[in-house]
Amino acid sequence: MHKRPGVQIVWLGFGFLLAVAFQVGLTSQAIAPLWLHSRGWRVDSAQWILTLVVQALTPLLCLLLGFGVAAKRPWDHRVWLLLGVLVSYSLFVFGTDVRDPVMSWPPVIRHVALLYHNFWVTSWPVWMIVFAIYFPERAGIDRRQPRIKWLFLTPVAVACSVYLLIRILKNENVPLPYLLRLVDPSIGFLMQDLFWFTVLTCLGVWAVKPSTSTNPDARRRLRVLFAGLAISILPVLVMGLIVRQVLHIRERDLPGWLLLLAALPLAFFPITLAYVTVVQRALDVRVLVRQGVQYALARRGVLGMQLLVSTCVVLLVAKVSEGMTFGQRILLTASGVGAVLLVGAGSQRLARWVDRHFFREAYDVEQVLNRLADNVSSIVELGPLLETVTSRLAEALHITKLAVFLGDRHFYRPVAALGLEVPNYSFGEQTVSVRQLLSAKRPLPVYFDNPASWIHEATGSESVVLHKIEAQLLLPIVRRDEMLGFLSLGPKISEAPYSPTDMQLLRSVASQTGLAIENSRLSSAIASETAQREVINRELAIAREVQQRLFPQEFPSIPGIELVGFCRPAREIGGDYYDFFRLPKDILGLAIGDISGKGIPASLLMASLQASLRGQTLAGPANIDEMMANISSLVYAASPVNRYATFFYAQYQADGRALTYVNAGHNPPILLRRGAEVLRLDAGGPPVGLLPGAVYQGASIQLDAGDLLLLFTDGMSEAMNVSDEEWGEDEMLNVLRECHTEAPDKIVEALFREADEFSGSAPQHDDMTVVIAKFLT
Repeated sequence: MHKRPGVQIVWLGFGFLLAVAFQVGLTSQAIAPLWLHSRGWRVDSAQWILTLVVQALTPLLCLLLGFGVAAKRPWDHRVWLLLGVLVSYSLFVFGTDVRDPVMSWPPVIRHVALLYHNFWVTSWPVWMIVFAIYFPERAGIDRRQPRIKWLFLTPVAVACSVYLLIRILKNENVPLPYLLRLVDPSIGFLMQDLFWFTVLTCLGVWAVKPSTSTNPDARRRLRVLFAGLAISILPVLVMGLIVRQVLHIRERDLPGWLLLLAALPLAFFPITLAYVTVVQRALDVRVLVRQGVQYALARRGVLGMQLLVSTCVVLLVAKVSEGMTFGQRILLTASGVGAVLLVGAGSQRLARWVDRHFFREAYDVEQVLNRLADNVSSIVELGPLLETVTSRLAEALHITKLAVFLGDRHFYRPVAALGLEVPNYSFGEQTVSVRQLLSAKRPLPVYFDNPASWIHEATGSESVVLHKIEAQLLLPIVRRDEMLGFLSLGPKISEAPYSPTDMQLLRSVASQTGLAIENSRLSSAIASETAQREVINRELAIAREVQQRLFPQEFPSIPGIELVGFCRPAREIGGDYYDFFRLPKDILGLAIGDISGKGIPASLLMASLQASLRGQTLAGPANIDEMMANISSLVYAASPVNRYATFFYAQYQADGRALTYVNAGHNPPILLRRGAEVLRLDAGGPPVGLLPGAVYQGASIQLDAGDLLLLFTDGMSEAMNVSDEEWGEDEMLNVLRECHTEAPDKIVEALFREADEFSGSAPQHDDMTVVIAKFLT
């Protein structure tokens, strides 16, 4: 991207200060006589305004536009030609009298000021002709035959130089040489003819260019230029022809208000030249007129019209109220107030009426895009949404090529295209296009033909892709300060640029599209989450069924003992485990465990624990202390360090009514002897899988008829109510004493019933497991 040369900017700033200082001197010199005369009220107010417009505001506007455009685009040769045209025009409006006003300035600076003033005044025709040849693009005949232009540029330059020399010598009171004395009487008329020759030459060159130019932007610039010249110069030309040729009146004898009406449009000349030179893409004349009407009828424009109407009402009342009755004054004032209110109330209707009747196509486009912005927010599915947006935009703006890129992590990937193949390229967050869009968050024009455009900072592949999709405008899709994606809009069929109204409407469409994309993604996420949850629920149901199959499906029949076990998990699947199985010689194995944690990890460890227990009881050592140590080692090796299990295992031999057990950190089972004495079975060691090389020391106890053994997990004894109070082992023991004569299944029902009554509406926070072994007489 081209940078503004620092040296050129410094010189431009220096030149602007000198030009303004010189202009202020000339303007004050022109206004001073009017000020002196106005103190005696002998100067018409129209004359005041005319002088201010022609010799103060218009020259200052020329300097601001000329130097401002040059500072903005110093690499463009056309800009320097424009600066010459505007500077010369700013001094040309002071007239071309032989006696230069700068001669009354101090001697130190008047000689330089005389040369400066006369150089720019006399060189205006040269600047204009050269500017006409090279703007908006070089004339075709000049490209083919570059020497032809010198056939008429040379005599023009010579005539201007002669006139310059004569003016300087006369103002310096230096006698003219013989040849200059010969041409002096006619040089003034020659310069007037040269002025009209310059105007006609420029108009002729510009009139031929549209038929030879293949650049639609150049043709639009010429149309705007002709419209601006017509507005600014025609009033002066028409008035000059009528006054001089028809009425034979001198300009100085005309009333001030008539001169003012003719001079006011002159300001359009520098504005038009600056616009068609510096604008990236020139808008069509109809679009410019429409924009002007819209701005005039906008909020500030309406406020200005209301102030103007209010001022007119006040002046009218003050002027004509003399001689009126009080009622007539009230009526006049009320009419004025009504007119002020009517301006505000009718401005929007007037704007719509103007659009419908004079700019029907633009009005239809605006209506289509407004309806699109209202409708897209209701489309949920992403595919139909993008199809609707692209097709409607193409239809409304007459676009043939359009691509959509949506954010995916750190890239913006192509998802849809119209009129072209979906490009195989993703824009990263660090690409120039994305960084510019993230920074601007507004429609971003793409100007490949402008050396100062941001697009020239893009890398080769990025620039190639933008060229391939013919991007002319990048439209960001922003939602809550996040850019969800962007649209690449190609050229219009008419090759016209995107107007400010287009961009404003496109921003509205992009905003609603962002909302719709967010809703689509949210709906897709919800649907995906729902589907995933259904899959998980099905898998959990299968896992629950599998886990339930791990519990004893049938209670072994051992003489002298009745068994019942029940587990109620807090979730779909739990971490509690109980088991009993028959061993050789009528030996009964009893087990209960509580895995750390809940859910699937706990259930997997439970399955591992059961497999280890069954394997050890079938092929392991006969000593249950060693068997428990082996189980602990197996669980420790197969589980993470934060996974372990409290575990209780016992073996009951029916022949001798002996119960041998080992407790690995589990809640000590309760042995209720004949409904009175309570024993706790707590001999053993640490939880299984907690420590490597754990050692266990079990115990043995003799059982009698009528004894009742209760194995439970802490989810049973620590059941909580809504006040976070625990049910407790004491309450559980009381229930056991009250119903110890009942059958084991009835005892289990009683325990769960009482625990649930205590918990009330509080949710179950842990797995609840109970095993009852009742020894018969």
